[in-house]
Amino acid sequence: MEIDVFGGERQDVFWIVGMGLTERHAITMRPGAVYAGQVVPALCGTELKIPQPTPIGRDPRSKNITDKCPDCADRVTEADFAETTWDF
Repeated sequence: MEIDVFGGERQDVFWIVGMGLTERHAITMRPGAVYAGQVVPALCGTELKIPQPTPIGRDPRSKNITDKCPDCADRVTEADFAETTWDF
């Protein structure tokens, strides 16, 4: 018997662009809950450094990056995660 640890709710993942990277990776930790410069693991195992927040009135550099890590994307699909794109 399979146990639903989320009580029927889907787990969230956040698609972010780590510092110095050119594609989005999925993480389960809410990006706003960690500090800039902190390293967090993506679903694919890549370590991502959380970027600095973008100053008010400017667009985040990652805003136009839409390419997603294929390994993270496969894991998101398999687990049926709820997806959010997050820019700093």
